[in-house]
Amino acid sequence: MTLSRQLITLISITFLLIFSGTFWISVENTRSYLMLQLATQTQNTANSLGLSLVPHLQRGDVAAMDTMINAVFDSGYYKSLSLSKMSGKVLIERENTSRIEGVPQWFIEHLNLQTPHAESIITTGWIQAGRLTLVAHPGFAYKKLWETTQQTLLWSLLAFLVSMIAVLSILRAILRPLKAVEDQALAICERDFPIVGQIPRTRELKRMVLAMNRMSAKLKSIISKLSERAEQMRRDALADPLTGLANRRAFNAMLEHAIHDREQGGAGSLAIIRISGFADYNRQHGIQAGDDLLIDIANKLSVTAASWHMATVARITGTDFAVILPQTDITLAHEAGQAISSAVIELADTTGVVELAHTGIALFHHDSRISEIMVDADAALATASHSGGNSYAVQNKTSAAQGNIAWKQLIEKAIQSNSIRLLAQPVLNRQHQVVYSEILIRIRDQADSDIAPGIFSAMADRLGLNESLDQLTIMQASALIEAHKGKHSPLAVNLSPHSIRSPTFNHWLEQHYLQHAGLGDQLLFEISEHGLLQDITQAAAFITLVHAHRGKVVMEHFGTRLSSFQALRQLKVDYIKLSGSYTRDITVNSDNRFFLQTVTDIAHGLDIEVIAEQIETAADAEAMQALGINVMQGYYFGEPASLQA
Repeated sequence: MTLSRQLITLISITFLLIFSGTFWISVENTRSYLMLQLATQTQNTANSLGLSLVPHLQRGDVAAMDTMINAVFDSGYYKSLSLSKMSGKVLIERENTSRIEGVPQWFIEHLNLQTPHAESIITTGWIQAGRLTLVAHPGFAYKKLWETTQQTLLWSLLAFLVSMIAVLSILRAILRPLKAVEDQALAICERDFPIVGQIPRTRELKRMVLAMNRMSAKLKSIISKLSERAEQMRRDALADPLTGLANRRAFNAMLEHAIHDREQGGAGSLAIIRISGFADYNRQHGIQAGDDLLIDIANKLSVTAASWHMATVARITGTDFAVILPQTDITLAHEAGQAISSAVIELADTTGVVELAHTGIALFHHDSRISEIMVDADAALATASHSGGNSYAVQNKTSAAQGNIAWKQLIEKAIQSNSIRLLAQPVLNRQHQVVYSEILIRIRDQADSDIAPGIFSAMADRLGLNESLDQLTIMQASALIEAHKGKHSPLAVNLSPHSIRSPTFNHWLEQHYLQHAGLGDQLLFEISEHGLLQDITQAAAFITLVHAHRGKVVMEHFGTRLSSFQALRQLKVDYIKLSGSYTRDITVNSDNRFFLQTVTDIAHGLDIEVIAEQIETAADAEAMQALGINVMQGYYFGEPASLQA
């Protein structure tokens, strides 16, 4: 119960007791007064009537006495009257049998008025001649008591209501700062740090509001400083100081991650862009112009690579740039090569350099080694250099499917026939309890062999089939959740960045939630950091939609972008899943351990759970637990298993 309700309840009970006591005392005093008045009036009437009857009693004039008695008795104030001689002979007797009108019977029974009676001895001289007995009728007294009780009750209720309205208004004004502080505390839990502007005048409340404001500002400062420090540390360790791109060290870690990413199949391509005659350009135009050229090339490559999901641009030597393109086959590699070549030609025309750079592209798979990939890329570079004209070359590799048309037919057939297989890999906490299971999808090619999931997911995005693929996966996951309540752990579906930004997909998901009200926290969504950061406003709206239906959102591959920390406060994700480029070989990489410790501290401060992926050994798991990361995923804990089994 809230403080305001407790205070209102206490004040209401107090007022109720006060008004009830006042009401009862008022009614009881009125009752006592009426009884006293009734007894006094009856005795006075008996005395005065007795004196009036003395001469008529001496003469024995019964008719005159009867007239006088009727005049008194017919007023209705008396219940009975009796005039008798001292011998006991009754001379005149009257009885009032009328009922008490206008007063409820329960009122009469609960507030009994004792009926007074009075006697008057009539004397003639020194001789007692007769006795007059008079009994009062309580009808008028009950009626007066009933009217007084009603009026007292009405005014008591009116006073109670007016008092309670006044108290409620005063309490609302007094407790308004508490509501503001409550909202402020909830906002802090939601990673916002507001300041309450309206300071109350009440001393205790004023101190509390000011203390909360100081705490909110302090927390915001601490989180901001930690975020800035972590970002600066990551830039110093992993970013090229001139261009801001990933440096050679970061490039090696990300390429290693792309190769060994079992979830995405470890398939992709690597493009090496090498500047021609850079030393001559420096001598002719100066070092500053050379630096500007490197920055321009970096910007061009970054803009071009943004079209490919999870692409990473790096500067690996003074004149060599690299673009890692996960989840690409030879078809997409040629598209990327053409786009990079066009960007280089455009920049060459701007700078007046005839032959600015060449591009060599090598394909890789999960068994590839970095040294082999680099050799293949160098070979492709040599081919491109002989072709001249800022051209590109792709090392020839076989692919799972040939051309966009073949891919489109393959994916559409899988969607229409509902032939997508669902696998699940558990995400466990420190106690080895399953927090949720990540769904991995598989489709087969014409030879009935599994296709690397990363490639067909990328092709689905390129061909505009991502929404249909995501909807089908969500429907299958929902059916499993509803069919096996309590059997399966919560399921997480990987969503395409295009889907979360699509109004039609968001509308479909809203309707899906309404039709499947029992999903709630049993359905999670994993979205790449790259996908969430492309449009933070739309990503935040999607997360709000999921949270409105008690779902949860996981930001996966966290750490591949340098702007991640600032976005954590804006995007209310429930989990962040660290990129495998940071978790791999964590036992021997002290820099990554320090970085992950900082990430964990910041995330826990924002009430975000951290997940480490690609945990392959017991040593890796122990290292993660030592860093405070208690939720992990990887082949050490379990391989993906079929959900249909």
